[in-house]
Amino acid sequence: MVFIIYGNVQFVPGRYDDWQAAYDKLGEYVYKNEQDTRTYYFGVPIEYKEKISETPHMLAFEVYGKREDLYETHFHSPAMKNFLPAIPPTMTTGLDLTHYTDVSGFLDKSGKLDECGIIYDTRILCHSATSRDYILRKLEEVSKHAEEQEKGTFTFWVLKSLDHDDQVRIFERYENFEAMQTHQGSACMVDFWMDTKDEIKSMEGRTYVPNFKGWLHR
Repeated sequence: MVFIIYGNVQFVPGRYDDWQAAYDKLGEYVYKNEQDTRTYYFGVPIEYKEKISETPHMLAFEVYGKREDLYETHFHSPAMKNFLPAIPPTMTTGLDLTHYTDVSGFLDKSGKLDECGIIYDTRILCHSATSRDYILRKLEEVSKHAEEQEKGTFTFWVLKSLDHDDQVRIFERYENFEAMQTHQGSACMVDFWMDTKDEIKSMEGRTYVPNFKGWLHR
């Protein structure tokens, strides 16, 4: 199991490029010096695919070996000490991080770092911790099906929140929009929703595209 964070990044309108310029320096340092920053990956809402510079929002997905790799090594690096003071004027909020660990599924099915056309972020709020345990068991079956039967599903990684015992998140990457629709409409996925609906309090999802920064894994 690894330590995973999602960053909910909100930009002052028109300031994405300024934020990204500061990140580029940080990313170069991290890739060279922090081997336990395993994933540094980003997506912008699909409606900004052709105008990334105008996006007001970005999803950051980061994987570390353990919590200390983020909060002790990464946050105290020389590059981060330059990055953190540079970004507040570009953002409408402070750092907004949520913490997870992996339960089932896969980050890179081919192992070849194939770039996707679509990122999908699924968030599930369960009625209880017991409900979450049941949902996670059922998602293991979905993960297995996606890995064995869905060529266009590049990533289907099931995560449980470390902040709340009733939350599940799925990090999904697809070859294209059609591959995502194939997965969502599969009998395995529909059976999952029908079987677990009484355990789910709410569910939401959002579609993103890569911004071609960072790395999926090393």
